[in-house]
Amino acid sequence: MDRDRQIESDLLARVAKKETKAFEALYKLLSQSVFNYLFRLLQNRETAEDVLVEVFSAVWKSSGNFKGRSRVRTWVFGIARNLAYNELRKKRPQGNDPLDNTLKDTNSGKAVKRFENRQFIQTALLKLSAKHREILDLVFFHEATYAEISELLKIPENTVKTRVYYAKAALKEACIKMEVP
Repeated sequence: MDRDRQIESDLLARVAKKETKAFEALYKLLSQSVFNYLFRLLQNRETAEDVLVEVFSAVWKSSGNFKGRSRVRTWVFGIARNLAYNELRKKRPQGNDPLDNTLKDTNSGKAVKRFENRQFIQTALLKLSAKHREILDLVFFHEATYAEISELLKIPENTVKTRVYYAKAALKEACIKMEVP
């Protein structure tokens, strides 16, 4: 884990010197995780792609401002989170609940049962509030520590634990409701 942290830091230091190869390597290292996070949060592929471009533009422009008080990954996710929430504020649904939509699984080569289970969980996640979706996404899909999430969301670590607890309970409830015909 420390090795990954060092690689991210070294790449960002080189990006701050405007080395395009380092930027490409950092993008390759983080972009898929950031995109997945944005997609789950925004629930729209095109919007997530647009915001991803904004995120890495901001990384390029402000790389020299990184203070090193957190992981580079946490810093980038913070930028992504801020831009995603700006986008959500701009596009509040007008009588159209995006939680009724289902995410499409792009792993069509996987076994049917795994696909169905993944779709089921993705659909259940969409029934949760954005706050609960976000916390579960960070914990389970991005394997962020509670300390990293605390820093990213600017909330105490105990609040992170509480949100995870209630988000899991809400997910369980959503799954139960979906099973009932």
